[in-house]
Amino acid sequence: MMRFGDARLLWLLLVAPAVVLAYGFYFRTRRRLLGRLGQAEMIRRMTAGVSVRRKVLRAALLVASLTLMAVSLARPQAGGRAKLTRQRGMDLVVALDFSKSMLAKDVYPSRLERAKRELERLMDHLAGDRVGLVAFAGETLTYPPTTDYSAVKLFWRDLSPWDMPVGGTALGRALRAGTEILTRLRSKSGDGGATADGNSRSQVILLLTDGEDTESEPLEAADDASKVGIKVFTVGIGSRSGELIPEFDERGEVTGYVKDTDGKYVTSRLGEDTLVKIAQRTGGEYFHADPRQFGVEQVEAALGGLKRTENEARVVKEYDDIYEIPLLPAFLLLVAEACMSDRLGAGRTRLATGAGRAR
Repeated sequence: MMRFGDARLLWLLLVAPAVVLAYGFYFRTRRRLLGRLGQAEMIRRMTAGVSVRRKVLRAALLVASLTLMAVSLARPQAGGRAKLTRQRGMDLVVALDFSKSMLAKDVYPSRLERAKRELERLMDHLAGDRVGLVAFAGETLTYPPTTDYSAVKLFWRDLSPWDMPVGGTALGRALRAGTEILTRLRSKSGDGGATADGNSRSQVILLLTDGEDTESEPLEAADDASKVGIKVFTVGIGSRSGELIPEFDERGEVTGYVKDTDGKYVTSRLGEDTLVKIAQRTGGEYFHADPRQFGVEQVEAALGGLKRTENEARVVKEYDDIYEIPLLPAFLLLVAEACMSDRLGAGRTRLATGAGRAR
């Protein structure tokens, strides 16, 4: 059974029909321009040495080559050999803020969308870490820990503030939900997460938010996490000067900005002090994500220094890359297209001219 190691690149297959349309437009325009030059007999003599069939064949070779290249870039794989493996990792819960203040655009394209993109980058560098998710606003939505990072990405990819049952920014509830996930995972392992030398694997909550809490006692929740050995790393997203919160219509277009009951615009400012205190109380670190630098590399480096232990042995499938199978014919088709001439041989040109005169 064939699969693709990077199926997202299959969108490159759209290049092929785009090139077909471009060639169609080129041939039609060429025919129209030639028609404006003069009589049909004169045009036939002028173009007698050019083969339209060869032009079409060269176009077909190029389109076929581009199609095979696109397939090759998506990394086709085959094989599927089962292998029993153990990977070293830690337990990580990512808590991402889905409040409406995260729609502010002081970080391009918005605080929320940038956070999603940077988290996907972080996922691409993890291996063996069990990752759970907490999406929060006034309440929380959770996803159980897994090493299937593709499933993790899908969980929040299309999630938006409108999918949250209650508005607001409850940092305390997010921390408690993350703590519950990790303590449940620890007890489920049966040995409290202990390793052979008696040390426990690291358990971490990564909290990404603009930090504007709405009375959910986040510092108390941080103390509770610290008591069970959970570190909290916080990422404050947004500018320190503040930003207006946009309002959207049903089509997702900005219609204005949020106002309070007095008709004044609401400004979302980064609640940095709270985030710094949460990180300090749990032995974690605080990072600031501004428009110029998100800081995912710093987060990755901080997580890289934490203790990892072996997970339970599990069966994984290993696949062989077979990208060279479509790549070789793509190269040969490209060479054939480059070597083929649009012009007929001298003998065929005379025959074509003579046939035109006979008519």
